[in-house]
Amino acid sequence: MRIRTILSIILAAAFISSTTVHAQIIYGQPGRVGLQFYQSSWNLGGQDGSDQSITQRTFNLSGFIPLRENIEARCQILSGFNTLEYGDEEDDLSGLGDLRIQISRSISQDRHLLSAGINLPLGSKEFDAEDDGRIVEFLSHDFLTLPMRRFGAGLGFNIQVGTATELDRFKCGISAVYDHLGAYTPYEDAGDYNPGDALSVNATVGTTSGKRHYTGDFGFSLFGTDTLEEDDIYKQAPQFSTRLMAVNQGAKYCTTLGARLVMRGRNKRYSLTNGEIDSQLKKYGNEIGGFARLTFTARDVWNIGAMAGIKKIMANEEELDAATVLNLGLDFTRSINDRQTFDAGMIYYTGTADGGELDLSGFQLSCGISRSY
Repeated sequence: MRIRTILSIILAAAFISSTTVHAQIIYGQPGRVGLQFYQSSWNLGGQDGSDQSITQRTFNLSGFIPLRENIEARCQILSGFNTLEYGDEEDDLSGLGDLRIQISRSISQDRHLLSAGINLPLGSKEFDAEDDGRIVEFLSHDFLTLPMRRFGAGLGFNIQVGTATELDRFKCGISAVYDHLGAYTPYEDAGDYNPGDALSVNATVGTTSGKRHYTGDFGFSLFGTDTLEEDDIYKQAPQFSTRLMAVNQGAKYCTTLGARLVMRGRNKRYSLTNGEIDSQLKKYGNEIGGFARLTFTARDVWNIGAMAGIKKIMANEEELDAATVLNLGLDFTRSINDRQTFDAGMIYYTGTADGGELDLSGFQLSCGISRSY
């Protein structure tokens, strides 16, 4: 029974264990260190009168270091504090995430990019499946927006290559990322869990017409097979995503419209007894969403933004029906001086999940400070 509990938690976390790498060389950009704080709260009210709520407090420490011309380094580490309330019960789970370091180099007049990163396993691991598993499963819900979903993992690395060119009025780019995370022990008595490697390919095309800029991103990801004590247990489905954006830049105002589509295949679960495929079902449904954002610059030191968005998640094939989440946000950024910047924001969420069986409400508050040198 205990190994089944541990296995179900590991599979729930599989969706949130993949990583995304961003790297771009900007000439003359100064070094920077920043600290960001988030407080996120969600409430799930069931039609049967049941009620669940989670509160997460997250600290994000990040740094950017220009090593020399055309070479930069970025690093990031998170820590999270979670409280889950359900009925008269309350669970707490706190921990540190891994330290991630990424070094990037541009060549051939910034037309080609080479990047390599390492995941240093400093984060929290070997949780108790009975005491901590409920929160880990809760964090895996795809209809919730939370800054930190994963704690510690194994020693890993990633390699990224990219190239860009101009074709008439269009600026085009393509990149590929190979991501590997080594084995680690996520829960006590669980044994060595080894997430499957991931390979992602992303293509971007953009063009400008007057004050308007249009961008399209298209990505495809493949995932290897997860193993537990060298036995196959899970294989995440291939994923296709695309995002379209239009930006209208004025003297004081900037308007952005965007839409996103994510399509997923069927995951494979393997039998613990004979290693054969147990099931091939969608654990997470396809997604479609859109947003509109307006940014206003005041007195050359204030940037004020307002945003509205919607996300629709289709039903999966395991347990949950469709979900719809709306969000409204407001944020502020102010330059304290030529080296320090302060920002704050708030987002309100509302919607339904599991085909209307769950009423969703949530909010996120954030504030941060960064300093260049």
